[in-house]
Formats: sequence, C-alpha cells, structure tokens
Amino acid sequence: MMTFKHLLAAGVLGLAAGAFGMNLWHGHQYPGRPLFVEITNMREANIPLLKIEHGNDFSQEKILLTQLQVGETRIVTLNHAPGKGYSVEAQLADGKKEEACVGKMSDSWVNRVIITGNGIFSKD
Repeated sequence: MMTFKHLLAAGVLGLAAGAFGMNLWHGHQYPGRPLFVEITNMREANIPLLKIEHGNDFSQEKILLTQLQVGETRIVTLNHAPGKGYSVEAQLADGKKEEACVGKMSDSWVNRVIITGNGIFSKD
C-alpha cells in the first residue's frame, strides 16, 4: 500500500525527470547563440540598402537594412558562429555597390563593421 510520502516522493521524482527531459529536448531544438553585428555608416551620405548574407549546410540567411543614415549604428543578430564569415553589400545612392566578406578571422560573438568612403571594414 502506498502512503502519502511514497506518492509525494514519486511525484517529485516524476517532476524532476520531466524537467530534466524538457531541458535536454529544448537544448537540442533551440538554435545556437546569436552573433551580433554592429554596423556603422561613416560615409558622407546615407546608404539606401545594405545586405548581409551568410549560410551553412542547412540554411541561407539574408538580412536587409534600409536607409542607414550618416553616422548611424545598427545592431543585427545572425544565426551564425564567429569565424565563419559573412557577406556585406552596400548599395549606394548613386547606384554603385561596395561589397566585402568580413568576420572570417574573428572569434568574438560581437563583430563591428564600419562602412566608409574607402570601403567596408571589420574592426575585429
């Protein structure tokens, strides 16, 4: 015959096992840590469109930023690990494009990208 103590112990044990199982399942289902990219426009003109692209074996991601003002800094997050690199393309108001692959040598979870009149640079 089960007493109240046995039922309580079984319930607590079941709750603990369920919480542990959910934690394992969630850890396998949830995407990894995001890579933060801080983008600064140091040009003398606004940037109408900025594209950031990266991919891996299973997915491709494209992020579009519009109307990046002079001196403005924006932070975006990528579903990407540091050191794998990503493409940044600025489409300028005069129709020209500036493009660079950045972040390949960085082991930081925060990358800084600066867009100047001389090109696109990473500070990492």
